[in-house]
Amino acid sequence: MIGGGNSGVEAAINLTNIVAHVTLIEFGAELRADAVLQKKLRSLANVTIITQSQTTEVTGDDKRVNGIVYKDRVSDAEKRIELEGVFVQIGLVPNTEWLKGSIELSKFGEIVVDAKDAPSVPGVFAAGDVTTVPYKQIVITVGEGIALGIRSPDQFVGGR
Repeated sequence: MIGGGNSGVEAAINLTNIVAHVTLIEFGAELRADAVLQKKLRSLANVTIITQSQTTEVTGDDKRVNGIVYKDRVSDAEKRIELEGVFVQIGLVPNTEWLKGSIELSKFGEIVVDAKDAPSVPGVFAAGDVTTVPYKQIVITVGEGIALGIRSPDQFVGGR
């Protein structure tokens, strides 16, 4: 998991229930998540927290991700972790600039959707973190994508 804010720590906590080990990498000297989330994360036996580290590379072969390279910001040493997956939860602003003027966006740049994930333009579908859904989690995105695909299988293209 890359990111030590609320999103990253919440996702790391959720992952601890389904993977053998979670390593959380944070650029800053401390996690930025709420204290209650940090306390929960630190209480879990299958978590390693690495702070003051800059992710520089995700490695893999033609079939899968197999590692991550990061720079220790204190020692400048380059380090590598072998792993099976990478999740980035660093609170980026949605990449929706190209939609301005053609679809309703929130003040944060998210696509405004109704209860059925439909935005303001008929025939357009949106799912995941780029929308105004309240919870930015992978499982929510997957569920939305499935629901949209079922409702309009010939028109839906989605992803996280």
